[in-house]
Amino acid sequence: MLTRRRVLSLVALILVAALAWTVWIAFQTARDLRTAEQAVDRIRVAVSSGDAAARENAIGDLAAAARDAKERTDGAWWSALTLIPFVGDDVGGVRDLSASLDLVASDAIVPLGATVDDLDSLVSNGRVDVEVIRGLEPKIDVAHAAFVSASDLVGSRDSSGFAGVFKSRYDKYVTEVSSLARDLAAAETAVRVLPRMLGGDSPRQYLLIFENNAEIRATGGLPGSWALVKANDGRLQMARQGAATDFGVYSDPIGDITPAEEVLFGREMGRFFQDPNFTPDFPRAASVFNAFWEKEFPGDPLDGVVSIDVVSLSYLLEGTGPLQAGQLALTAENAVDLLLSDVYEEPDPDQQNEIFQEVARGVFESLTSNPQDPIALVEALSRSVRERRFHVAPFRRADAEAIAGTLVEGGMGTDRTPGPSVYVALNDATASKMSYYLRYTSEVQAQSCIDGVQDLQGKLVLSQTISPAEASALPDYVTGTNSIGKPRGSQFVRVHLFAPKLGTISDVKINGRAVAMPTVVEVQDRPAVTLAVLVESLSDEIITYRMTSGPGQTADGMLFQTPSVVPGTSEAPIRSAC
Repeated sequence: MLTRRRVLSLVALILVAALAWTVWIAFQTARDLRTAEQAVDRIRVAVSSGDAAARENAIGDLAAAARDAKERTDGAWWSALTLIPFVGDDVGGVRDLSASLDLVASDAIVPLGATVDDLDSLVSNGRVDVEVIRGLEPKIDVAHAAFVSASDLVGSRDSSGFAGVFKSRYDKYVTEVSSLARDLAAAETAVRVLPRMLGGDSPRQYLLIFENNAEIRATGGLPGSWALVKANDGRLQMARQGAATDFGVYSDPIGDITPAEEVLFGREMGRFFQDPNFTPDFPRAASVFNAFWEKEFPGDPLDGVVSIDVVSLSYLLEGTGPLQAGQLALTAENAVDLLLSDVYEEPDPDQQNEIFQEVARGVFESLTSNPQDPIALVEALSRSVRERRFHVAPFRRADAEAIAGTLVEGGMGTDRTPGPSVYVALNDATASKMSYYLRYTSEVQAQSCIDGVQDLQGKLVLSQTISPAEASALPDYVTGTNSIGKPRGSQFVRVHLFAPKLGTISDVKINGRAVAMPTVVEVQDRPAVTLAVLVESLSDEIITYRMTSGPGQTADGMLFQTPSVVPGTSEAPIRSAC
């Protein structure tokens, strides 16, 4: 006969056993996740060192650990634990993270691991093997789908109630998985269109623009150097090189500059080869570059325009290895400072053009021969695309449609988010190389959401890293002449604000003082204005403004700004207020 004491003892025994079982599962799951994290580190090391056996072992360990963690947290017992007050959210988060990691490991990392060896044979003796690229497509498609599912799984859970340490690790995982999903989306597009663009079907030729971040432009920097690149069945040749001064200066703009573009960027956009990328919309800039090309080289049509900035070149050196250009020994660590600052200590424009052309040729030859580290090279290109430093604008319709709306296209015409997108573009107005010292940050916050329209508050902060006294010692070539009446060592920056499509822009202030509202024009359904801001000291110049989204843009949005001389992202999320 069960007495009350025996019943209580049995209940207590069950509870102790349940607690012990829960602690054991939690301990085992935590161990699995730690093993998975260590395996990821081992994969990175093995890939960098080219140790195929170590790579496969680490991938196997990752898949096994992720599978074990998923199985431990996938049963009825763990589901019941999610109902417990205070800790249920964390328990659910562990389950989602384990399931997401299992997706990544089994359906993404395993097939991607099989592509690593293919990359070693991708480029050789001046030729990119287009058949290798075609062979990558199915594996990347599968991996991309897995990362999207894995990202959706963890991204849909609110982590605000998680315990502190777990919250930070969970949020970091969500960010990394979503970022990798975007990278694989770009890779998926690349392997689909690259064989054609590399001349796999017919010969192609492209104008390659090198952007100098020391004199800022909306897409990155001054297009001071260029090259003509020919592609035929994957074989790449730098057929011709030159400087911006090779192209004519026109009294009347070419490239069909619109009235709105004249208001925002001035007639110079179509008069000087250095200025088509005053617009942050790279496909539009490419069409104006093409107009210059057709004037100078009629009968030799382009298949597109490609641009890359100096910061991206520094990334590529991680894959190609060091490069000697004249007296400059360039590495991934020093290239930005050497090419954007040190080269101007003794100004000689002709010599500088030769150095930039030599750098471009050296990097190109390294890329198309036998790269030192193909994996690092792919990572460098991916980073350049993410930071909006590497752009491609094909002129053939099929190619243009294939990359429409992607980061590498660099266009404003297609929104990548159902929420509002805001563009902040900067252009040097000093004709100097002072942008090397320019620093800026942007943010946009949604304040409210009424009837499907979000009210946005934006802020742009600009400053210099050099004092007026230090700037006075710089060469005139760096500071620019005083023809526009600015103090020596300061810089005028033209700031272009682009509101969301079908939105509005108003209430513009500089350092808290209202300014006469600039002329508002529309570019691709976006209201836009231009401001002239003098940056002359270490102090901040603060621009604030108000915008509204277009109707129905109720989701999270994105802020895009001109990439700077400082490595790092040029976009930031706009959290929805709806």
